[in-house]
Amino acid sequence: MYTHPFDTQFFNVCDKTYCMNRIYPTTLPFNKRVYIPRRTNDHMEAQFTIARTKLRQILGLYIKRQRQNKTDAQQLGIKPACGLQKLIQRTRNGEVICLPTDKSGRMSIDSLPNYIQAMQPHIANTKVTTVQAHEEREKVLNAHMMMWTIVLGPQKRTAKNFQAWNNDIPALYGLRKDHKGFTDPIAGPPTRPVCGANIASNYRISYFLSMIIRPIIRMSPDVCDSTEDLLSRISDCNKTCDLTGCIVVNDASVNNTSNAAPVDKAEKEGRDANGSSSNSNRAIC
Repeated sequence: MYTHPFDTQFFNVCDKTYCMNRIYPTTLPFNKRVYIPRRTNDHMEAQFTIARTKLRQILGLYIKRQRQNKTDAQQLGIKPACGLQKLIQRTRNGEVICLPTDKSGRMSIDSLPNYIQAMQPHIANTKVTTVQAHEEREKVLNAHMMMWTIVLGPQKRTAKNFQAWNNDIPALYGLRKDHKGFTDPIAGPPTRPVCGANIASNYRISYFLSMIIRPIIRMSPDVCDSTEDLLSRISDCNKTCDLTGCIVVNDASVNNTSNAAPVDKAEKEGRDANGSSSNSNRAIC
């Protein structure tokens, strides 16, 4: 399982304790300030200058070669290249919107009115907020984060970095669900709302809570962090003898067709659900 680099600084695997003193402010992605280090002796400064010159020469040579091979690397004909430039220009003019699709990551091109209409189900009943309400929520989140820093006792600069001030409201956009069925070719498939929360007021406290949860998940032997891991667990389970009657299958899907059911009953319900649903590749685990 993937280990986040900040987890080893925050969480001690040996004694299973958390300590924010191990976190340096410069390792945080939202660090506000980076201080220039003090000047060293003349010998070290000369070595830094020589290394900087060599790196600039290597970088300049690499850029020169990349510019020479740029036409060959694209491998685009005249018509595709012109079409790409036209698409870029139409996107800049606001005629069309180009976004990746949900889950599959393909490119989708949509007109502006059609895109707005597809996003209406997600924004139809939303409440209009104000700047004052946004600032009040920001103060509440900062108060929660301040209490956490008092409990765990980080460095002073680290504690200040976890305070959020004057953050913009994150933008909301939608990704087309091309894996879902649809009947209208003009309206297209439904959209999944996505909010860029890396600039929001809750970004810092969300990052902090994730630092607590990630080590706990990593220590759990029952968590599957990928589809390949899930399929491997199912394969190992199927190789075990005499599983009927001793296993309970939990379904974490929205339909919840076989919640805490015995394995024989869950198998029957799973077959019926997969046979009647268009999404026949959903796994029951």
